Amino acid sequence: MKKSIIAIAALAAAGGALAQSNVTLYGRADVGIGSVKEAGKSTSKMIDNNLTTSRWGLRGTEDLGGGLKANFKFEQRLNLSTGDIQSPAFKGETSLGLSGGFGAVTMGRFTTVYDDVRALANANSVFDSNSFTPASAGVYGSGGDYSSRFGSQIRYDLPAMGGFYGAIGYAFESAADKDDGMTALKLGYKTGALNVALGLQNEKGSDNDYLALSASYDFGAAALSGGYNSRKGSDAKGDDTEFTVGVNVPVGAFDFSLGYASSKTEIGGSTSVKSSGLGLGATYKMSKRTRAYAGLSNVDFKNGSGTKTGDKRIFALGLRHDF
Repeated sequence: MKKSIIAIAALAAAGGALAQSNVTLYGRADVGIGSVKEAGKSTSKMIDNNLTTSRWGLRGTEDLGGGLKANFKFEQRLNLSTGDIQSPAFKGETSLGLSGGFGAVTMGRFTTVYDDVRALANANSVFDSNSFTPASAGVYGSGGDYSSRFGSQIRYDLPAMGGFYGAIGYAFESAADKDDGMTALKLGYKTGALNVALGLQNEKGSDNDYLALSASYDFGAAALSGGYNSRKGSDAKGDDTEFTVGVNVPVGAFDFSLGYASSKTEIGGSTSVKSSGLGLGATYKMSKRTRAYAGLSNVDFKNGSGTKTGDKRIFALGLRHDF
């Protein structure tokens, strides 16, 4: 009888421990068929990762008591058309951290807090997609775009403060003789349908300082987002100025979206490169987890005098499934 009671108590304790921990397998598959025009040449092909990059991952939390939790995330990126895993092997994220009343501390490899602010600017610009959002399809980064992910990174997120939020991030140098660290900051305010944020990022290795001011507002019948970004670089690379705006309109099971972006690079006070792009797209909810989509983006590149030097166009039809 005594042994039975001990066994029951052990099982109850184990059940309680399991109840306080959870691990989730999740993922996304995205692939389509379309055409890409670049450098004057058009190619019809299967195109991966149009809305977002295909991925799978594990994430989990453990309740440590007193409001303290341990959190982890491992995420791998891949291309469905080839089955290739993107490099590094867990390109999406590898992280471990603690969260509680003090906020959250995360360590590993993941996106920067500045990238959060850039994402806010594109939130309603053709679904913040890889292929169709102009700012992601080649408009930005005329002189050198920011790095969205860093390894050896530590991030601290402030606790909720009545709508105000913020975070800081720091990436250590990858080696003793490397000067490739990063420091980033974001500050924002969210209330109801309005979300506004400021982001800063300094990359030692590229000698670039980035600033982003982003906002979004959901009217219900339509949602808007937009942003201003700048890069201050060396004399040789010059400085970038970038703008974007987008709108998303839901109509039943459909979502329609339009986005525009422009940028220019100035070296020594003179414009050296200009680029602008327009994107549009639509998605159809086949279920809670599966969407069909169609999208088009067109980006033009010009020199300082305004002469067109190139263009890039992408059109694709595809499917995205979340699990």
